[in-house]
Amino acid sequence: MDVRVQKRRASLSQVALAWCGALLLLVGVFAAGVLALNLTVFGSSGFVTTYLQTLGARDVDGALAMPGVELPDDLTPASAGAALLKRNTLATLGEIRITDDTDLGAGVHRVTVSYTLEGADRQSARTQSEFVVERGGTNFGIFSQWRFKESPVATLSLAVTNTTSVTVGTGELDASDLGAGDGAFGAGARYTVLVPSLVVLSHESHYLTSDTVAVTLASPGATESGIVTAVPNDLFSQAVAGSLSAFLDDCAAQKVLYPVGCPFSKGITDRIDGDPSWSIVHYPQVSVVAGGSSWLLAENAGAAHIDVQVKSLFDGTVSALSEDVPFSLDYAILLDDAGEITFAPRT
Repeated sequence: MDVRVQKRRASLSQVALAWCGALLLLVGVFAAGVLALNLTVFGSSGFVTTYLQTLGARDVDGALAMPGVELPDDLTPASAGAALLKRNTLATLGEIRITDDTDLGAGVHRVTVSYTLEGADRQSARTQSEFVVERGGTNFGIFSQWRFKESPVATLSLAVTNTTSVTVGTGELDASDLGAGDGAFGAGARYTVLVPSLVVLSHESHYLTSDTVAVTLASPGATESGIVTAVPNDLFSQAVAGSLSAFLDDCAAQKVLYPVGCPFSKGITDRIDGDPSWSIVHYPQVSVVAGGSSWLLAENAGAAHIDVQVKSLFDGTVSALSEDVPFSLDYAILLDDAGEITFAPRT
């Protein structure tokens, strides 16, 4: 055989071997890349991290669209029980760190992750959650797909006392959101939240205030309680004191022995000669307390003074009656939508 032909054949064989080697190397690199992506970006930890990043950006729709995120009892985002599934009620989430990823077998993993929640009113919490996820197929036949085996939702049992509205995050729940009927003096309801959540609750209105309550929900399926108790602020106490003084002055202006709707009166067995005259000599100290269905004036003592001419039924003589009449308060405080304060006898 010609030497040149042999050299040409040898050269072609070397080229073919080189191409085969390069192809095998490329396949190996691709397989290694797929494996690395399935262990990270397309792995169970990557799936949980993506969910947390979505939730941390307060992207409610994006978080609800993640595979396996299911609302209980056919709840929809428009339902009353989903009132906390809104951007303005969520905390932000950062410093995400996967601390454990355990293979439970049969394509199921338990992923433990720590993170920091930052809520309204400078509230924060550093905690961790465990999520159970399962492999649910592949993309393009090579990249793993995952879904939550246990839906990452929890329940907040919310109670509001002495009012029918509450601030949640930077949002507001009113009486209708809380299921409160007309004349209610408190309300309560259960809400579904995405895990993890830091729910920051408070109340602040013209006459009322409350402490800030922060509830962390870090475990799927758990139920946590949040109780917000409204109390009178200084403005309310001052307004009640002013209204009470005006109320008692109006009572004293009635020139009768039994002022209508008032806490003081004077019974006389003889006849009176002329109109009685009342004045307030001691205004009660005002203390506003919560009752079962309204604000109340705490029982406290005051004194009115009566001056009246009394004509004896026995001999017709006329004498002056001038004395202090002690009284005590037993009133409910009625507060209308315009903020006007009135008083009603307690029943």
